[in-house]
Amino acid sequence: MHEGEWAEKLTAGIRGRHMWRLRHKTAIATAFDLIAVGKQMSGTLPDERTVDDTYAVGCLLQMAGELLLASAGLLSNGQQYAGAALLRQITEIEYLTWAIKEKHRSATDWLKSTPAQRRKEFGPAQLRRTSKGRFLDKDYQDHCEQGGHPTIRGIPLLGGKNKGIGQVFLVDLLTHSWRTWDQVAEWAQAFPQASKAVQVRHNKISWRLHDWGKQDPIYKLMVERYPARQRERQDIATEGQIPGL
Repeated sequence: MHEGEWAEKLTAGIRGRHMWRLRHKTAIATAFDLIAVGKQMSGTLPDERTVDDTYAVGCLLQMAGELLLASAGLLSNGQQYAGAALLRQITEIEYLTWAIKEKHRSATDWLKSTPAQRRKEFGPAQLRRTSKGRFLDKDYQDHCEQGGHPTIRGIPLLGGKNKGIGQVFLVDLLTHSWRTWDQVAEWAQAFPQASKAVQVRHNKISWRLHDWGKQDPIYKLMVERYPARQRERQDIATEGQIPGL
């Protein structure tokens, strides 16, 4: 698919109010579920071997849920710049939960780390290097310039005029959150208390996100563009200019 066709289909995929409501509803419901699971994980009293790991990942999941809740609200209500800033933070949690799941980093070490240790071991740049290409520098830089830092690339997002790009960001937000949830659910299998908390809502969360993905033309377009990666993809919201938005 050439770039012009990609941009044209992406613009068409934004759709109207029905799809906008589906994206927002999916994000809000998923956010509350992530927060609930995270609270259950961080509020349990597992054995000494797992207490720090379970507590730490539970806190990360609550962070992801609160960010998803706030970002989805901002993106759906014309505050694209602020919503994009929170979207960037979701990507950082995705990096970290992936590293923990893959045993490249320890949740306990993160929980007990000093500021210097966090900069050295847990910063976004360090986690991207650990991923060996899974998370690309350019994708994160685009997130930073569009919402994370004050740069001229954030100016078109101001004032709520660009509702279309807000919807594209919302799809990206849902996808990053979905990947974060999948990573936590896989990690939790080795931790009984965490696994118990995940199992309570896992089917509901996964079914809701799968149902949204089947209906959303932007998400399906992403799968078509990156069939081998599916949700393991580059960010669709940062691939250059989108005509008509």
